[in-house]
Amino acid sequence: MAEIMAFGDSLTWGSRPDGLGRHAAEDRWPNVLAAGLEGVRVAAEGLRGRTTAYDRQSASCDTNGARVLPVLLHSHAPLDAVVVMLGSNDIWEDHPIWRVWDGLMRVVEVIHHHAYRLPAPHRPDVLLVAPPAMVACADPDVTPSKIAASEAYAEVVQRVAEAHALPWFDAGTVARASVLDGVHLDAEATRAVGRALRAPVAALLSGRETR
Repeated sequence: MAEIMAFGDSLTWGSRPDGLGRHAAEDRWPNVLAAGLEGVRVAAEGLRGRTTAYDRQSASCDTNGARVLPVLLHSHAPLDAVVVMLGSNDIWEDHPIWRVWDGLMRVVEVIHHHAYRLPAPHRPDVLLVAPPAMVACADPDVTPSKIAASEAYAEVVQRVAEAHALPWFDAGTVARASVLDGVHLDAEATRAVGRALRAPVAALLSGRETR
């Protein structure tokens, strides 16, 4: 059984764009991903408000992704792969795009250099995923500058992936944020992300088997 961790924010947790809680389990992209891959188990580690590597002082829990990641890598070990889809909250908090890049770089570094303390090398492979860009909506907090930054983020993910020789996927090619809140995905969009990730995850695991 291959073990994968989906590491993300509210898009991974499954926030509904109508503000009415969480998508049904069968609609959340980590579960849709797992349903299409035989012999694969996906641990969904999505947290609303999670950033790549930055504190949110008003949050009710620790949303700094890089800081909590070692705990999750240890608790789910041994992992074959980690699928990372983060960055939307960095942009929401108005971090400049270079800080979003820096935060994602740090997340990859944590995965690569964590002290797994297992009897054999078990460093997981990594797939980076760029979340769909924000879209204009009635919420005045979804500003044109945030939308523009989110539209540029796929290129940032690509640059980080190339710097570490990692595969990456642009979820904006298969899904679009809902106009209800400009950020989150409706049920069909989150299902589409899960279906689209099956091929790159399968390729990642296949490459691991040949090494």
